Amino acid sequence: MVEIAPGMLIAHMHGDWNAEMRALIAAQMKAQVPTLNAAGPWGIINHMHDTLVYGPDIYAQTRADYANRPAGSRLRAVAFVIAPHVEGASLLRSRFENLLDGVIASGVFADSQSAKDWIQTQLHAPDTAGPDAGN
Repeated sequence: MVEIAPGMLIAHMHGDWNAEMRALIAAQMKAQVPTLNAAGPWGIINHMHDTLVYGPDIYAQTRADYANRPAGSRLRAVAFVIAPHVEGASLLRSRFENLLDGVIASGVFADSQSAKDWIQTQLHAPDTAGPDAGN
């Protein structure tokens, strides 16, 4: 499920992820991009609800999608919400902490409000370092 908040796209990831599920939510997210870009800088919150146990291809494709975003994209930051109870959180959280290094400003948070606050901070920060500002 994808929802829009001011300056944010929030994707709720439920259940086990495979390439088909990832492609479906990616299409839902991409449909919102023109509206978000027209409104100004924006961020994404990927809220992981159930598990972090994904195949390596899911991680690689996620990184590639952010690295290959269109030049005109006004996407400024990506947050991952990973609560301690999510399956694999203690072992795999670090994978998300480093997933987008050198690609885009990103962070991992234990709750939605912290992620939203961080995204808002990123949206109001000067964009002086280009696509990997904050990394």
